[in-house]
Amino acid sequence: MMITLPSAARWPASRSCCPLLLPLLLATMVTAACSILPGPAPGGEAPASPGSPGQSRESAATASPSAASSASSPATGQTPIKITIANTVITARLTDNPTAHDLAAQLPLTLTFTDFHQVEKIAKLPQPLSMDGVPAGADPDIRDIGYYAPSGDLVFYYGDVGYFNGIVRIGRFDTSMDQIERQGDNFQARIEPA
Repeated sequence: MMITLPSAARWPASRSCCPLLLPLLLATMVTAACSILPGPAPGGEAPASPGSPGQSRESAATASPSAASSASSPATGQTPIKITIANTVITARLTDNPTAHDLAAQLPLTLTFTDFHQVEKIAKLPQPLSMDGVPAGADPDIRDIGYYAPSGDLVFYYGDVGYFNGIVRIGRFDTSMDQIERQGDNFQARIEPA
């Protein structure tokens, strides 16, 4: 018995299915490979050593208590600091990023701050801070502590400044900014670990 197919159901002799099949197969494989998330090995746990496959740098850095600074809060990874202006002490916390770590390594510091556009107080740091692994810019909130890389300034934000390239959020005040906002130009503040 012979079965014949109508000519519309046949592949034309001049066309081959292979040119379409290979790109489709490659696209499927790439999509499947990209959707695999790192996790525990089959029947085991994720590797514990820093830099091992399946473990990010962030999780490797926080995997052991010895990786955290003694001044850091173990639960949050933030470093408490105090800022003294005249006889008033204001508390804040530095975030867990390379720029904030560089600032913490320079403490204690006594800096002279000036007002900038009635939204922030700025002071030149003695040494630039690391920009490794931080976003290119930020839109800081009121009460944030920042670093402005282009000028090397430490910044206390008490007003809305918007997004700028070169801003890195490095900390946050625990309380109101009233004491800082009231200061005029050329006031001194001592910043030290709490």
